[in-house]
Amino acid sequence: MRSLLLVAAALLLGLSGLQAAEPGVSITIYNSDMALVKDVRAMELRSGVHEVQFPDVAQRIDPTSVHFKILEGPDASVWEQNYRFDLASSSKILDKYLGMEIDVIGEEADLFTGRLVSFDGSSVVLDQGRGAGPVVTLNREKVSYIRFPSLPAGLISRPSLVWKIGADEAGERLVEVTYVTSSIDWHAEYVGVISEADDRIDLAAWVSIDNRSGTSYEEAQLDLVAGDVHRVRARGPDGLRAMDAEALVTGAKAAPEFAEEALFEYYLYKLDTPATVADREIKQLTFFPSTMVAVEKVFEFDYHRGSDVRVLLEFTNSEGAGLGRALPAGKVRMYKEDSADDLQFIGEDMIDHTPKDEDVELYLGNAFDVKVERTRTDQRKITDRVREEDYEVSVRNHKETSVTVRLVEHPRGYWEVTDTTHEFEKVESNRIEFEIPVEPDGETVVSYTIRYES
Repeated sequence: MRSLLLVAAALLLGLSGLQAAEPGVSITIYNSDMALVKDVRAMELRSGVHEVQFPDVAQRIDPTSVHFKILEGPDASVWEQNYRFDLASSSKILDKYLGMEIDVIGEEADLFTGRLVSFDGSSVVLDQGRGAGPVVTLNREKVSYIRFPSLPAGLISRPSLVWKIGADEAGERLVEVTYVTSSIDWHAEYVGVISEADDRIDLAAWVSIDNRSGTSYEEAQLDLVAGDVHRVRARGPDGLRAMDAEALVTGAKAAPEFAEEALFEYYLYKLDTPATVADREIKQLTFFPSTMVAVEKVFEFDYHRGSDVRVLLEFTNSEGAGLGRALPAGKVRMYKEDSADDLQFIGEDMIDHTPKDEDVELYLGNAFDVKVERTRTDQRKITDRVREEDYEVSVRNHKETSVTVRLVEHPRGYWEVTDTTHEFEKVESNRIEFEIPVEPDGETVVSYTIRYES
C-alpha cells in the first residue's frame, strides 16, 4: 500500500496541470494483466437529475476504479454510478420474454404468434390460445427470425457505465473517464540472427499486446509500462480485482518515436503514433529496430544442471556492446544462416527485466560435439571434522576448431581446493569456475582435490 501511495503522489504532482484537449482514448498497458484506460468524450447533458450512459467500456472493467471528470463545460456532479454488463443475446431476450407474446417467422414465411412457454437450443414452444391452446413446438433450425416488441429492460447491446448526474445547466461537456481493466497484457519478444563467427547478433525487438478486455480501443495513444507493480489482490463484490485508478494515472505527452522514460521504479514506453488495439486480437508492434550487439559464445558444464555441455550467449546491455537501454522481460529467439543463406532456428530463452549495463545470459541448447565426463575418483576422512574428495573431469572436443569450456563446481560448507591441475576462479562462496581450452579432436583432463571441514 505504501508503494501505491508513493506512485500516486509522484504521478499526480507531475500531471496536475495536464488535461486532454480533445476527444480520444489513451491506454497504458502493464505487463501484469491490466491496463489503465483514459477515455475523453463529448457528452450532452440535460439540466436537473437524469441518467446518462457511457457505452463501449471494457467488459473486464473494475467498476471500483472509475474516475469521472469534466474537462470543459459547466460543472455537474455524479450522484450514482452503475456498471451494466448484461449484454443482449437471443437466449437472454427469449428468457426475458417467457410468458409474453412474440412473433416467430418460419422458413416458409409462416407467422406464428403466441405466448412464449419455453425454449432451448433446438425448439421454441408457443401457446397460441392464452392458456387454452393450441400449443405449437417450432424447430429453431427452421425459424427464419423471431420478432420481439422491444428490447427488454435491463439488457444492453454494449458494456456501459451508467451515471445519475445532476446538472444546473444543459449543454455539451467534454468529460474524461479513467478506469482500470484486466484481461489485457503485453510482453516483449526479441529476434536475433547470430553472425558466422558467433561473436555478434543482429537483434530486433517486438511488442505483443493481447487484448481480451471486451472492447476495442480505436486510434489510441498507447503507453507500455515494464516492471513489477505491486497490486492488492483483494476481490470486490463483483468478483473483479480492485485497485485505485488514480494511483496509476499516466497522461504525459507522447515524445517522438518509441521513447523510453523512467516512471517511478519502472519504465514507460510511449508509441509515437496512435494505434488501434482491437478486442480479441494479438497486436505486434516494433519495439526497437535491429541493432548489432557484441556477444560471446560460452560452453559451460555444470554438473548440477545435468551431464550435457550447455551453449550460452552472453553479452552486456551497454552502449559499447550495441544496446544500453532498459530491456523488458520477454522471449529471445535466435537464428543463424546455413550454407545456403537460409535462416535456421538455433534456440530460445527468456530474459527478465534488464536495466542498462547489466549482463544477459541466453541458454540456447546443448553442444553436440563437446562432451564432459566428471568422476569422483577418491574420498577420504582426514579427521573427525575434515574430509577430502578427488575429482577428475575429462573434456573432449570433437569439433574441427578449438573450444574453451567453463567447468563449474559447487563446493558446500567450509572448503578449500588443496590441489589442482588448472587454475580456477572463486566466483561465489559456493561456486568455482575453470576455463579449460581443448584442441580440435582433442581431450583435456582436469584434476582437483577439495577439502571440506565440518
